[in-house]
Amino acid sequence: MPQVAAHLAVQFPVAMFSLPHILFLLCLPLAAFLGIHVARKAGFSIKVLWTCALIGLVSEFEKILFFAREIPGHTGSRMAAGQLPLNMCPFQVILLLVLVLSGNPQKHKNILAYMFPTTIAGGFMATLIAAAIENYHGLLDISTYRYFFFHAMLVFLGFYLYFSKPINYDIKSYFTAIFGALLWLIAGIWMNGFFGWEPSVNFNFAVRPPAEGLPLLNLNNGWPAYIFTLIAMGTVLITLCYLPVIIREIRGFLKMREKPA
Repeated sequence: MPQVAAHLAVQFPVAMFSLPHILFLLCLPLAAFLGIHVARKAGFSIKVLWTCALIGLVSEFEKILFFAREIPGHTGSRMAAGQLPLNMCPFQVILLLVLVLSGNPQKHKNILAYMFPTTIAGGFMATLIAAAIENYHGLLDISTYRYFFFHAMLVFLGFYLYFSKPINYDIKSYFTAIFGALLWLIAGIWMNGFFGWEPSVNFNFAVRPPAEGLPLLNLNNGWPAYIFTLIAMGTVLITLCYLPVIIREIRGFLKMREKPA
């Protein structure tokens, strides 16, 4: 039966910008709207964070079941190293657990400053590229729906974190997010080296692009140019998320300058 299901799944792939892919992409504005709506109705609530954390844990448990494989020459199974929750998106589950288990999420200002833009950017980009779905899953595979639902949840969470205002997002928060993303990319390079014995490992896409044939993210000009492009793209996405904050801060600064001495 698993072999039959795998064969059928290949017959119904979720290719880039196919009708199923477009339908999944259209769920993102709905997730964003829902995040804004919940934020305005309920405000900042640890219950919402717990809900998102539980969704993330269920997603990771499904990954364990799907990617666990037998160890050649030994008894038992283990999860593929490349599926550990160390990419930017699944790592948000760990950060969520830090927030909810602390009992006081709002005291973790740096984590919140980092999570708000990276959940939105990561969820959007993962859904847009959908590399893992293209390569491994199809419409008959539950992992397809787990993948898209999880990343839609991240988009919901990002908008919820911004509009529920658990902290006062400012320019310092913006640079904290930029620094955190850069630091996590460097950590990804280190982790890829540590797990180098498994070729599939590509944490934070620091080894190679998430999919082949992408217009910007490719190795056509070498790995250093690719990493620079990855950093630039991440900076642009985080800046777009923080753009209302940046504009507000600039306006506040200009108003202070206009006040008579």
